[in-house]
Amino acid sequence: MLPAIWTGMYGDRSAPEALRALHACGWEHFELSTEHLQQIEEADQQARIREVLRTLDDLRVTMPQAHGHLPANVAHPDGFRREADIQLLLRHLGCCAALGVKWVVIHPGVGDGYTTPREMREIRELNVASFGRLADHAGSLGITIGIENTMDDRRRNRRAFGARPGELLDLLAELSHPAVGICFDTSHAKVQGLDCAAAIRQLAAHICCTHISDNEGSGDQHLTPGRGAINWPAVVAALRAIGYQGLFNLEIPGESEPLPSPEVLATRTRAALETARRLLNA
Repeated sequence: MLPAIWTGMYGDRSAPEALRALHACGWEHFELSTEHLQQIEEADQQARIREVLRTLDDLRVTMPQAHGHLPANVAHPDGFRREADIQLLLRHLGCCAALGVKWVVIHPGVGDGYTTPREMREIRELNVASFGRLADHAGSLGITIGIENTMDDRRRNRRAFGARPGELLDLLAELSHPAVGICFDTSHAKVQGLDCAAAIRQLAAHICCTHISDNEGSGDQHLTPGRGAINWPAVVAALRAIGYQGLFNLEIPGESEPLPSPEVLATRTRAALETARRLLNA
């Protein structure tokens, strides 16, 4: 496993500027954040892609992972809205292929949430149809989609599809597509009340990428590992036990929101790298 970090740590800068700032703090492997992917895709796409590729080459670093459009809901009950999100994700996949990205994280469609088995089945069927299209395109581009585990909507007391490992495994079984795996998000799992290590072992070889962050279980705080209540030695041991060899990718917006001073943010960024290295070298 290689320690990595999302470029959204410096989300107020362009992708090349974020890469340079993170590299200055010692990082060498990255996930392109959804904000930066959106910026690249929206305007002057080819020029921006060339600039990012030059930056990666200049710094001699890698960016094999990206996060597709974060608010996309491929199981939205409104067919026009659902199709618009699918089309945007298809464009994001093409952009990621041009950037040399190999794993693209996409959230499962949660629809409007569910409270009954019938509603859950309807949402799963929409996910199967939507991800079937996305996976076909991803496969043609040499990309693997990592479907990310979610969290229930506690405010509205509605369940979210993909919050339970079994739902993700059922979805993958129905898709039966080589270009689809799972992105395991430790923070989401903790808020959901899951034992992260046990969930990792249950999902096993389906895990193709990760979002690593911590919380105390009360909310999706996305903190640096060690600042919450997750058992990190157990998480790392579980990832090693299933043979995971991808990025140990820190997605830690809790360390940059609200945005601290540049000096404090750099200090937190360097400290996060040291933490990741200690966990992986233990």
